[in-house]
This record gives sequence, structure tokens and C-alpha cells, in this order.
Amino acid sequence: MALNTTDTPATTASVFRCASCRDHYESEDAGPGLCPICNPAEQARDQMLQMMIAEQNDAFRRALGFAALWRGQHLKGRTVATPGFLAIPERIQAALMNAVINFTDWTEDNDPYEDHSFGRVEAHGVAIFWKIDVCDTAYHFGAETPSDPEGTRRVLTLYLPSEH
Repeated sequence: MALNTTDTPATTASVFRCASCRDHYESEDAGPGLCPICNPAEQARDQMLQMMIAEQNDAFRRALGFAALWRGQHLKGRTVATPGFLAIPERIQAALMNAVINFTDWTEDNDPYEDHSFGRVEAHGVAIFWKIDVCDTAYHFGAETPSDPEGTRRVLTLYLPSEH
């Protein structure tokens, strides 16, 4: 049974309740029986996009955002550091950046979305966090399609846990 959720005639979205998982979902084109929660095709597509984003984030992080390439495509963006990170002695900064480049310690705790967008590293007794945000081309909002290298700009931020 579809419940019309539109406020304007231009929108044709409807709300459906999945017979399998009993969850509600809104759709303009999926219709009943194509629940994004338990539909295998939708899950496979989402998992593929998630893996692409993780690969892109890894490529960007390993290059610290400089001339990053993923499958022959340039990944555009920038790396920024907070005042706390910049206050660390340069020798330790270099060791921490090397640890960020070589990070592979993915767990459910630090990578709940499996997109490789966050981590914690330590060098010479100093710990930092790093994170990757995916933005639109103007760096104003989140990327509409984070898996599209042309329409996405990444920002890798290096910061102290106290600045979180």
C-alpha cells in the first residue's frame, strides 16, 4: 500500500512498507518490493559504491591529496592541518604524516561506514586523528555523488584529539 507523501504536485514520491524487513522507505521510482534495506540488488550497488569511495579515499590519503590518482583519474582536493597539528615539531609532523600515508588499521570502531574516511595514528608519543570529508566542487556542501571524482573534492584534515 502506498501512502502519498507529496506536498506539491511536482513530487511523486511515495512511502512503502517492506513486507520482509517491515521498514518504511520513500521512493519516486522503486515502488513496492524494492526495499533499499533488504533488496539484494540495492545492497550490492551500495556496497560497490562504498568500496569505490574507500578506494578513492585510500588513494587520496596515501598521496596526502597531492596529485592523487584513482584508476587513472585525478582526485581533487586539499590537505589541511589544524593549529594544534602545526604546533607539533616538524620532525614529529613528518612521522605522523608518514603514519597517515601508511595507515591500514581498519576496524568497525574507526570505519563504521567502511569508506576509509577516518583514522588515528601515533608517532613519537604524539597521537593525531585524520579524516577525509567529501565535498562539492565549491567546498560548500557534501558531495552529491561521492564516488564521482569529477564532482567531488576531498579534504584531508590532520588534527589533535583535543581539537575533535
